[in-house]
Amino acid sequence: MTSLFHERLHPGPFVVCIAIIFGVLLGAILTPLSEIVGIATAITLGAFFPALLVASSPVVEVRADVVAAGPARIEVDVLGEPRILNKADFEKILGPDIRPLDFRVVRGWISTGVEVPVIDPDDPTPALVLSLRRPEDFALALKTAQKKRAHEDSSSHTR
Repeated sequence: MTSLFHERLHPGPFVVCIAIIFGVLLGAILTPLSEIVGIATAITLGAFFPALLVASSPVVEVRADVVAAGPARIEVDVLGEPRILNKADFEKILGPDIRPLDFRVVRGWISTGVEVPVIDPDDPTPALVLSLRRPEDFALALKTAQKKRAHEDSSSHTR
């Protein structure tokens, strides 16, 4: 199934640099025991930690029938109109206006996102709150998927 939107919430350059420095310093601890082991460990850990950060970053994806956000999967037809959150709105929804039951995939290094209401009356989750670098593209992809799904449902009922 093709993806209408795909974004891995990988860390920014600053966080990657910190991970590299951490790995190198951790390896450097072994240098007094053996220079070769210390240098080899520093190089290995300096590459390992950033790779681990990127590989473990969650993915937000919109497909024709489902939105995947980290471990969660939800059908597009039970989602409402997405609201794009700029930095100020995002800080507000994660601060004073936080709702404990919202499902969140949030990364501190991404300051924009979307809020998507869940309109399924049987679902206790009122909304998805997602960190995204391209919230406008996500909103467009979700609306496209919802229109396709509604069109498919209406055409299957007329047959």
